[in-house]
Amino acid sequence: ASSLDLSSFDTSNVTDMSRMFESSKATTLNLSSFNTSKVNNMSRMFEASNATTLDLSSFDTSNVTNMSYMFYGSNNLKAIYASSKFVTTNVTSSTDMFFKSTNIVGGAGTVYDSTKVDKTYARIDGGTSSPGYFTAKQ
Repeated sequence: ASSLDLSSFDTSNVTDMSRMFESSKATTLNLSSFNTSKVNNMSRMFEASNATTLDLSSFDTSNVTNMSYMFYGSNNLKAIYASSKFVTTNVTSSTDMFFKSTNIVGGAGTVYDSTKVDKTYARIDGGTSSPGYFTAKQ
């Protein structure tokens, strides 16, 4: 399937989403209803995924400690939509989070930088003063 509609998934008690969509062939993933408030592990969640855009605007990542390889090798990925609830405050591991996600562009035009592949750019793109790989969901 080129599209996965996961809008009926109840993820309110999930703590580990590691490898959930690793190597997924779907180009569209509807994750708009995902409750991630209890998740602590998102490592490799979208690794080598075929998704072109990801809507992570429902993601509350306040309890996530591991985002290593989260978008690793997702070279079809052009846009990640997020909200202010996508934070990296408690993330202690973010090794190669965006490594080889070479087509990603933030909402203000920030393009992939091979030296910025950890959680540093895992934020809504604020342009040159606060570059990031995410786009604010309108």
